[in-house]
Amino acid sequence: MKFSEIEQEQWEELKPYLDTCLLPITGMTGEESPLEATQCLEDLRDIMDLIEIPFRGRVVTYPALHYVDKQEHSVEAINSYCRKIKEQGFKYVILITAKVKLQYEIHAADLWITPNDDGSLPLDSEIQAKIRGLWQS
Repeated sequence: MKFSEIEQEQWEELKPYLDTCLLPITGMTGEESPLEATQCLEDLRDIMDLIEIPFRGRVVTYPALHYVDKQEHSVEAINSYCRKIKEQGFKYVILITAKVKLQYEIHAADLWITPNDDGSLPLDSEIQAKIRGLWQS
């Protein structure tokens, strides 16, 4: 469920059931051509579908963070976003990216979903097991 699909008057009613936030990270640097940027967004959409479709009604997808770098301030910013999202009432924050080599150490996040080392998408069953394991811990 996208954040924009929740009506203000519905939020209090739905809040107990929507305990998990999906925070997409596109991982662009600003050096991408328009075609490369389009491909980045399409790749992110494909991996997000592995969570958004089966867990609709329990997971709320927030707007993506599109630009990051390898600098320390990106890690600090993402940690800050995760903490603030939890302050809004979400118990869990799942970070997701389609970039193979993009995985920072984000202490405020509960789970990272990334492609396999060869760039292929993880199996649906692997992702579902990780998320269910998170919820059961």
